Amino acid sequence: MSDFRYRCLQFVCGLGVLNFLAMAIGAFMLGGDAVNGKIAGGHFFLGEHGKFTGVSEAVYTYSLWHARSVFVTHPLAMLAGYLLKMEGQTRKAAKRTSDGNRGGALPNST
Repeated sequence: MSDFRYRCLQFVCGLGVLNFLAMAIGAFMLGGDAVNGKIAGGHFFLGEHGKFTGVSEAVYTYSLWHARSVFVTHPLAMLAGYLLKMEGQTRKAAKRTSDGNRGGALPNST
């Protein structure tokens, strides 16, 4: 894998983690999220653990789209993290082989 692809995977993984943290912090600050919220009688509510907080339509829409984005970025971040782990193991094994150390064998003392 090229270094460019490796860096792209790191970026995707980091972006997913940051997006999740932003949503979690936003939900905490706003008093919930739209996924757990409701619309009743033209009023918009964010929900968290059975408690509802009234918000404007714009805040409700933002919260709904941000939560939906996490459903996309979170699996992508997990996949990128898995691929990064596999690539890291491959690079580590290649480095061991290129260093002349044959599978953990002790170097010759001759």
